[in-house]
Amino acid sequence: MKKIASLLIIAFSIYSCSSDNTATSESSLVTNFLEDISSLEDNVAKGKNPIADFITEASNSADKTIEFSKENLSDVLEEAKAYKHQVITTGDHTIIKITDLDDCKQSSSWGACVPFAKGYIKKGDLVEQADYMNNIVGRPDDQKRLLFLFN
Repeated sequence: MKKIASLLIIAFSIYSCSSDNTATSESSLVTNFLEDISSLEDNVAKGKNPIADFITEASNSADKTIEFSKENLSDVLEEAKAYKHQVITTGDHTIIKITDLDDCKQSSSWGACVPFAKGYIKKGDLVEQADYMNNIVGRPDDQKRLLFLFN
């Protein structure tokens, strides 16, 4: 009986450890991007879209996710100030990390002071971008734009 109990404890321990490793590997794309945006380039593989993979993982690991538009962007950016990291995606083709919410430029098309950001637009390959947010994510339209907030 003691052997069976010991085997069950060992099996449970192994299962618990393997579950923790899965959670860590699932969020590694997000963690790496938050630390260094160029890490996204390491995840480019034939037939893969690292921006779509980021969105999937960030949907599960972000402290808060907000879909935004021209109408709510000012309020959303104000709320973002309470978080350490802010990442914006447009569809599954554009991803940017805001570098400084206080370094902003008024955008007439967005009706808000938009921050400086760095990231990528996927045009076959990932094309690196560094500019004010409006110049990377484009003009307001019906595309799905998400702000992922992380502490």
